[in-house]
Amino acid sequence: MVRLEHVGKRFLVPRAQRTALRVVRALVRGDSLRDELWALRDVSFEVPAGSSLALIGRNGSGKTTLLRLLAGILAPTIGVLEVASRPRALFSTTIGFSTELSAEDNVFLFGAVHGMTRRSLTPRLDAIVARAGLDHLRHAALKDLSMGQVQRLALSVFAETPERFLVFDEVLSNVDRGYLRTADAYFRGLTAEGRTIVMTSHEPAFLRPYCERAIWIENGRVYRDGPFDLVMREYESSFENDPESHWAPPPAPPARAGGADTST
Repeated sequence: MVRLEHVGKRFLVPRAQRTALRVVRALVRGDSLRDELWALRDVSFEVPAGSSLALIGRNGSGKTTLLRLLAGILAPTIGVLEVASRPRALFSTTIGFSTELSAEDNVFLFGAVHGMTRRSLTPRLDAIVARAGLDHLRHAALKDLSMGQVQRLALSVFAETPERFLVFDEVLSNVDRGYLRTADAYFRGLTAEGRTIVMTSHEPAFLRPYCERAIWIENGRVYRDGPFDLVMREYESSFENDPESHWAPPPAPPARAGGADTST
């Protein structure tokens, strides 16, 4: 389904705040106002059709950039990227909604953004709203729903897509434990149907039931690629040996001179 060979992605980022003086100075001196930032370097792997892959790594490691390349949102700067069929990708559970429309109306709006027609969604409307747990709020404006409820609605609509290749980027960050059971049934169904899945999450417990393979991205490169449990075990142990990954509370303020304050 997917083949990458030595793929790299470069962005140009400003060196400093852009001002007229800096622009003139750069033109006179022949300097560049931007620096190169390589979000991905020398990335090579394949994803067979019908398989499920987890991308893991720290924030800023390049996971979302890689997913955007797979989805065709970005193009590689260098290397070869071949995709048998363009995936249906879910990067955000808020983009594609109108806060002024009702939850029911947003089913059709969000569905249209993800390639589904009103004709295909209408017979499934009641089931979609019920699966999101929003029967009692179907006519409420989206702005009156919580972030978790909006996310549940997005996932419930997206579950109707018939595409065989799906990409998910941190799509369960705000849902409650009760809805996780519904989501679990959905993702297990995808794997049982033999769909190709690439997904990211910072929760290993979410990824483990659905992904037999994991790729650990570190500083824009493939650091490990192998069976899910093996790669995840090594990834999690890396935090134990990283002193910067441990949060500690700030030190207590120094005691006042003359002893403890006993005033009330």
